[in-house]
Amino acid sequence: MIAFILARNGPISIRTLLLVVFLFLMLLPVIAFTYIIYIKEIEVYRGQVSRYLLQTVEQTQRLLEADLMEIDRLISPLLYEHPLDFLEESIYTSYQRQEANQKFTELVYADLLRGQLDLVRAVHLITPNKTVLSSDNTFQEFGQADIGNYVHIVEQIEKQPLKMRWFSDKWAIYKSREGFETPLRDSVTAARKLVDSNTLEVRGYLFIQLNDRFIKDNLEPVRIGSTGALIVTDENGDEIYRQQSSLFDATEISAYLKAHSSDGGAESSGVQRVAGKWLVAHDTSAVSGLTLTAVVPLDELMSSNLSILRYLLLIAGLAVVIFTVVSILMATEISDPVIKLAKHMSFPSLDNLQFREIHSSIREITMLQRSFNRLMQRIQELLQENERKEREKREALFQALQMQIKPHFLYNTLDTIYWMSKKYNADSISKLVTALGKFFRFTLNAGQEWTTLQKEIEHIENYLQIQAFRYRDKLQYEIALDPETRNTSIMPLILQPVVENALEHGISKAEGEGRVTIRSRKEGDRVYITVHNTGNRLNADELRLQLQSPPSEHYGLANVRQRISMVFGPDYGITLEACEEGGAVATLCIPFSNWNETGG
Repeated sequence: MIAFILARNGPISIRTLLLVVFLFLMLLPVIAFTYIIYIKEIEVYRGQVSRYLLQTVEQTQRLLEADLMEIDRLISPLLYEHPLDFLEESIYTSYQRQEANQKFTELVYADLLRGQLDLVRAVHLITPNKTVLSSDNTFQEFGQADIGNYVHIVEQIEKQPLKMRWFSDKWAIYKSREGFETPLRDSVTAARKLVDSNTLEVRGYLFIQLNDRFIKDNLEPVRIGSTGALIVTDENGDEIYRQQSSLFDATEISAYLKAHSSDGGAESSGVQRVAGKWLVAHDTSAVSGLTLTAVVPLDELMSSNLSILRYLLLIAGLAVVIFTVVSILMATEISDPVIKLAKHMSFPSLDNLQFREIHSSIREITMLQRSFNRLMQRIQELLQENERKEREKREALFQALQMQIKPHFLYNTLDTIYWMSKKYNADSISKLVTALGKFFRFTLNAGQEWTTLQKEIEHIENYLQIQAFRYRDKLQYEIALDPETRNTSIMPLILQPVVENALEHGISKAEGEGRVTIRSRKEGDRVYITVHNTGNRLNADELRLQLQSPPSEHYGLANVRQRISMVFGPDYGITLEACEEGGAVATLCIPFSNWNETGG
């Protein structure tokens, strides 16, 4: 793949290719290793930071819960004793209300909440008949209360009547009109239902309004990194307290807090990344239902990772330098012998084939150089052999030119014999001379590479006519060709040895008249030519001997088999079988091809 990409703009040197490959194989693991280590380190560090942040939030929440439970514990005597018995007296006049209000204030301030007075803004009690008792003298009538907030808080309390509920300042049932500014502000309202534990009689609903010191003293000292911040929200998502920070003004953080409160706090605690910029940890108290959320920017948390990244980059840079130097040295060591060998291979000419080169410390390159030396030696030998063949060819051509005179003399002599036999009405002699002339013309012109099956059969017919004079009335022959096979390409003089073998081993040794039958047929993409002769039945040893005996220069079945296999392949050739009635049948198998396809 690398070679293909580099070679798109043209051939490249082996040194460049090796250098690129070595650098790729060496640098890719370094880059991948550095990247994987950095990513894994980030994951581990984020996990540690997330656990630390969540632990910080949970510990802070436990401290806050301790104060909340302390308020609940201080109020619990109202459930198990009879400090509110004065409520059983009739309260009709303003004097009676003032006296009852004074008793209530002394009860909660002097007896119950005396250790937490610096945290309490006001305490209100609203009886079932809507009588108001309050430590705030400005709140005397139920009509002064925020009826909507009162109904909302009562509805929430009735869902869990035995539990104290906590609400933000947004749901305060009464807000006094102060004549001067104070640094303390209302922050949270604790409310619960007062039921006499003995009579199960509802005494009323108690509301304790606490100032911001109640939560501020616990949360203000807590530091979340250098830029992180905490925020406390109630079950409705309303803000109760938050550290001074612009983080909570971000749209994504506001949306997260709102979404978390709307789903009812599906998870009591957890850590989540918001918008890939902040890490947010939250914990919802099982005691108060208040949610404490910490927000810290990821950039601040991951700043320490920059030093680790610098070290990793430094190590990777050193590795790159080392691997580059090693790659250059390795590429040079491998490519130099190859480049020299390539130059030497382009250097030899016909006048300098004796050049030899063996100089390399790499075994494979040495093998190439030795192969190159053997190649040069073989080229020298082939050139010498070719020179010898060219010389023999010139001599053969000269002899062929000399022999051209002999066929003309032979043809003229046969022509004279033919006309003399015609003159003296010797028809048998004229037929013999005609067949002999055609036979010699085909034989002497058999130097061509291909002929047709039709012409080969015509030559065999001339041969059989000549042999018929030899064997007189002992030889009969029959030739039947499939018309589809007439133009099949075949080598010249391929059938004559087969027919000659049939005459020598069949007809000549038979008693009485003998017969030779030649047929051809086409089956698929093959042509089968059978030569059947009558006579004595041959055994297996005689058949094997005829096919495997060393071929002479021009004759023999083995010669025919070898010629066919060399030209057409090992799937084609000749088979010889004995016939039950006597004699033998030789079958030649050649591929079917039209004369024009072979260039004829």
